[in-house]
Amino acid sequence: MNYKLILTIAVLLCTGFKSHDVLKPVSQIKPGAAAEGSLANQKLIADTTSGLEDLIGESISDSEVLKFVIQQPVGEIGSRSWREMWIVKSPEKKQEFLITFREAGLGGADFEIKQTSFNCPKNITKFEVGVATSMQIKGCMGKPNHEDFNPDGRYVFLYETEEGIIVTYLFDSNDKLVKVTGYQKS
Repeated sequence: MNYKLILTIAVLLCTGFKSHDVLKPVSQIKPGAAAEGSLANQKLIADTTSGLEDLIGESISDSEVLKFVIQQPVGEIGSRSWREMWIVKSPEKKQEFLITFREAGLGGADFEIKQTSFNCPKNITKFEVGVATSMQIKGCMGKPNHEDFNPDGRYVFLYETEEGIIVTYLFDSNDKLVKVTGYQKS
């Protein structure tokens, strides 16, 4: 009888420590869990940096990026996933990006970049005029389909949605949102 009880406890302990193939939500990451560095190889770091440059619209040097592993890999080798926080620092600003990496076999990996420091509205036309900046809109919407700069310092970002709607954001020379306009593509 004791043998069955010990065996049952052993099985429960073993299955309780089994790793799960799904990353926990970011909200469940414990404070202090971050470790400086990256688990990505040089090619993946270069690809991710290029993706960040596309998102923020400017070049990034390696010395401007701090990398932290915030969730260790889960899953089987070749299909693991993990999360990192990359902080891009420049003299003018600091931007934080949550990057989820997913191995795609053959030494490759896919990644998803989310900027963490912006409160994005649910409706893309509801950015607050006079308050929202071009960086906030890029952080929420991604790289514009088109950018147009005027000699007086004003400029426009143009986005095309999957529903065929064109949304333009007009900014003043201080990078503040002046006007949002939507058009139905015909």
